[in-house]
Amino acid sequence: MKKLELNIPIEILIKDYLELNSSYKVAEKYKLSATAVKRLLKEAGVLRTQNVAASLRNKGNPKCGKYVRSKEHKEKLSNLASNRIGITNPFFGKTHSDEVKKHLSEEAKLRTGERNPNYKDGKYFRRPRDYKIAEFTSVRNFVYNRDKYTCHYCKLMGGHLHAHHIIPFWVKPEAFLDDKNLITVCSNCHFIKAHKGNWSLFDETLVTDFLLKRYSLHRERLNLLTA
Repeated sequence: MKKLELNIPIEILIKDYLELNSSYKVAEKYKLSATAVKRLLKEAGVLRTQNVAASLRNKGNPKCGKYVRSKEHKEKLSNLASNRIGITNPFFGKTHSDEVKKHLSEEAKLRTGERNPNYKDGKYFRRPRDYKIAEFTSVRNFVYNRDKYTCHYCKLMGGHLHAHHIIPFWVKPEAFLDDKNLITVCSNCHFIKAHKGNWSLFDETLVTDFLLKRYSLHRERLNLLTA
């Protein structure tokens, strides 16, 4: 039986979810991570997501199917949106300060040339939009929770975290969504340690025998790629 912090059985979470009709309200009730609660409810097959609905559609699950907003909900959203147009928008007429613009410019310069995650030998070898698809977002959140939001290298918890691919996309594209091929790292360690200061390199010592076997790789070949 799966349990979260405070020794809360998954059955109780499911019961509360069906009553409250919201995973966020369940998380708030027990002061837990909303992402962790949603993941457990999804694994239990009760969270209303389109993917789960498709897999359960023929099993008679009363909660399957795409969520449809009520008329009252639509009107409420419409009223909220109409109050954020033009001068009623809280950001209307505002611009970044010179200090913020300078900071953004400096951050952008750090992502050019060889420091750009898409760069390898003068070529862009992966598509940034792949990192915004729903499937990867789900896997990334799972990895963060599994690693307790702690960097693999410096052991710092929280902050600006990345999900690092142990075997890069350009070596094995099919390992892109494999959670066993992902670890949590902070933004500083991601470039300096996980990629050895060059996005075209990677830390081959992280590659386990399990990953070598799963993707039919040889350690000697990986060592040559990182030389």
